[in-house]
Amino acid sequence: MSLIRATAHRTLLIVLAALLALAGQAPATAADPPASRDDIFRSLKVDDVPAAYVVLVDVSSSMQDEGPDGTPLYTTVKRRLGDFLDSLTAADQVAVITFGRATSVVHPMSRADRTDELIDRELPRSAQESASDHGAALDAAADQLDRSKAPVGAVLMLTDGAVNAPGSPYAKLGSPAWKRLQDRYDSLDADRRIMGYGLPLAEGTGVSEVLGSAFGTPRILPVDPEALGSQLSAAKDQVRTQKAVSLLRSDRGAAVTVSVAGKDVHRAGSGHVTVSAGDTTGERSRTLDITLRSTARHVPLTVRLTGTGDATITTPGGPITLRPGQRKTVRATLTWHQEPRFSLFPVSHDYASQAALRAQVTSPWTSTIRGSLAEGSFATGKPVVSELDVRGSVPGRTPGWLYPLVLLVLLLGAAAWWRRHKELHPELSGFLVVTDLRTGQRQTIPLRGREVDQDTDAGQVRARIAVRGRQERGRLVLVLTCEREAARPGGAQLRDTGTCELGKSTVLCGIGISHETTSETAVLQ
Repeated sequence: MSLIRATAHRTLLIVLAALLALAGQAPATAADPPASRDDIFRSLKVDDVPAAYVVLVDVSSSMQDEGPDGTPLYTTVKRRLGDFLDSLTAADQVAVITFGRATSVVHPMSRADRTDELIDRELPRSAQESASDHGAALDAAADQLDRSKAPVGAVLMLTDGAVNAPGSPYAKLGSPAWKRLQDRYDSLDADRRIMGYGLPLAEGTGVSEVLGSAFGTPRILPVDPEALGSQLSAAKDQVRTQKAVSLLRSDRGAAVTVSVAGKDVHRAGSGHVTVSAGDTTGERSRTLDITLRSTARHVPLTVRLTGTGDATITTPGGPITLRPGQRKTVRATLTWHQEPRFSLFPVSHDYASQAALRAQVTSPWTSTIRGSLAEGSFATGKPVVSELDVRGSVPGRTPGWLYPLVLLVLLLGAAAWWRRHKELHPELSGFLVVTDLRTGQRQTIPLRGREVDQDTDAGQVRARIAVRGRQERGRLVLVLTCEREAARPGGAQLRDTGTCELGKSTVLCGIGISHETTSETAVLQ
């Protein structure tokens, strides 16, 4: 009992998990409600489409044998055949051929509504032939099909026996005559749909092999003379289906053409549309007139419009139904947002955005055509996508934070430059002592500021000395430039540069130069 409860508990958890998973899924797009087979037939007006029927009736003497109901097979054939001919439409065509030892076209191909006297006056009163030449009958049927332009043809063979045609080129299946007959039917089937139906009235007819020697895939109905009427109706119903299929073949891949129009909408090419966006900013929109035209000749189409991309396309929410060849225009809204572009200068910039309009095409007939009509390859066309390019211009706009940022950068740069300048040009202090080395006379120059440039006349020295400070190998030194007048008239002026450590001395241009200070730490700041 505990095992049963545990199993039930696990099952309940699995079911709940599955329900939660389904609840989390997005709802699927509603499928087109399927159309019934009869609705499709009525819409296509298949009864107005001609079909060419050729009925081959075996008139060998064995057809006088009684069937399960005690009625001779030939009598049953004539009665059921009359009902079948009465059920054909005025657009249909029919030919009736009897075959035994000889083959006779008792009713050449003509309109089906002209067969009133066929059963009583054109068919033999009884079946009395001593042989059955099925091949000659099929050859005569091909002659009758050649006389018709109907898009669908059907050969119905009603027989109770196997091939029995001594002396005929069709006496043996697989003979050259049968091969030529197969080629002939292949040629007929290349231009239109030709079907072969076998309606055996007794066992051992071999009608499957007979029709298979002319048709690739004949349809063989069960042996049941009592059901001959319903079997003929079934064959006619299949022919009606082929009528519908013959019309629907032209609509394989049926799609829609899409054209987009509206204010400031320009076509740039097939499936490509350009929309002028203007030069203003903010949220913008355009009303689009979307014209859909069905390329189908017979099939109704259902179109669902969706939009994707940078720009937003708001389309009609529900599906759009188009009758064959119908043109319909719907409204949609294209929305986008134009923002100013970052720019250092007030100039215009190009604006571009894209969107794609997708037209998904289906048909409410598809499932029925694939199922009831057995056309599994039928499908509507691929989605039609129209590319929309939104083109315009937007102003260039300098953001409000840019100028304060530039000013801040300039101030920081100036501060860094000034700091570096102070490092490269430190402030001077102390005294520079200039000494005439010949006489020992001295002159003292006070050092103030960041650079001193002064003439001196200590003793016989006449010179101009410039002083500034700098850092050298982590130490502060004085950089000296000396320009001395010539010691003798007509002599050359002397010029020299050098450095002097704080509190020390050096010689430039023959002049002694030294630095003195009461506090070395206060000399350079």
